[in-house]
Amino acid sequence: MKKSLTLVLILFFSLLISSLSWAGEAIKIGVPLSMTGPYTDTGDNYWKGIKMAVDEINQSGGLLDKQLEPVRFDAQEFAPERVMQGADYLCGKLKVDSIHAGWAGWGQDVRAYGKYTAPFFADDGSQASVDVYRQDKKQYNNIFQLTDTGINQGKSMFNVLMALPYEYPNKKVVIITADDAWGTEVGDTLEKNFEKQGWKVAMHELVPYGTNQWGPLLTKIRKIKPAIIHVEIVSAQEVVTFFRQFMKKPTNSILSYGYSLVPREVLETMGKEADGLIGEVPTAMPTPQAPTPEAQAWLNKFNKTWSHLPQAGSWAAYSGVKTWATAVSAIGDEKKHEEISNYIAANGYKGETGWWKWDKDHVMRAGGDVPIAHYQVQNGEMIAIFTDPPAKPYKDYKFQIPRWIKK
Repeated sequence: MKKSLTLVLILFFSLLISSLSWAGEAIKIGVPLSMTGPYTDTGDNYWKGIKMAVDEINQSGGLLDKQLEPVRFDAQEFAPERVMQGADYLCGKLKVDSIHAGWAGWGQDVRAYGKYTAPFFADDGSQASVDVYRQDKKQYNNIFQLTDTGINQGKSMFNVLMALPYEYPNKKVVIITADDAWGTEVGDTLEKNFEKQGWKVAMHELVPYGTNQWGPLLTKIRKIKPAIIHVEIVSAQEVVTFFRQFMKKPTNSILSYGYSLVPREVLETMGKEADGLIGEVPTAMPTPQAPTPEAQAWLNKFNKTWSHLPQAGSWAAYSGVKTWATAVSAIGDEKKHEEISNYIAANGYKGETGWWKWDKDHVMRAGGDVPIAHYQVQNGEMIAIFTDPPAKPYKDYKFQIPRWIKK
């Protein structure tokens, strides 16, 4: 009798230990972000949103009773070979069950991670990425874009510039962009829209990252006296030095920074000095007041966690993790990658501002519950003044004529 009881107890505890061991296994998720190079600040924005979502899930008991374990990989400057290394390491070697990449390239990431099956969330904002996806939608079924393309973001920037409650002194514009795919996509879109509207694009300049001596360009700009100067370079030192050198002898120009306003280092460096700059952030939480009570609670939590308001990418990356986790819970097995991707494509995700719905290209198009937010720096903080589409003022926040414009 004692021997039988002992065997039963041994079997019971063996099963218990086995189940506890299984429950304790972590679900690895890949996080390939820029940790070095010109996009480091943007990578940090994404990481803060991803970390916040992972911590919430783990603190609430995990996903399918398992903890999430983020594994980071430095994507650097998104060179195709580096992106492929990340995919092979995270998916091929570590067998992660999802990838949360933020901004990850211009199509090379779709090819790299589309070789595998784990759901991949990116914030590329690139038509080039969409074009690669369209080449083989079945192969790339696991790819999900968290933001609209640079073409549509460029159109949105133009729409809001035309909607500002401000009378432009002329119809001349200067466009300065980085010599990368993103800068080219946005710059070309702006040029086409301005010309269609009867504006003269007096200068359209492509510059390399690392440019910080703007004297020759500013000399030309001061002769042109444009009503709008648009700068699209997603790196803090370039846009900070441009602004400071511009301010030595400013023209009566609205200074539009587009996505260049994103790196946190811009405001950390300049503070109230940056007051008057305008820019835009796709799939971003409007600040300082969110559109819904749920969104406001998220905004307050983010601010408390990181001691500053969110900028581009944080909320989008957070929502990507939550979208995937919701799908995994519904399917019941994180390893069923294809079923999880199909669930996401069919059902979307109910977030803090409403529904995230991916289109037939697995792109989160701007509008509805997830618009593009347009900001102006006021009192050292990014204040949402417009959302688009459609282009309309956001709550009671108003555009302020920059101090350097003389009437």
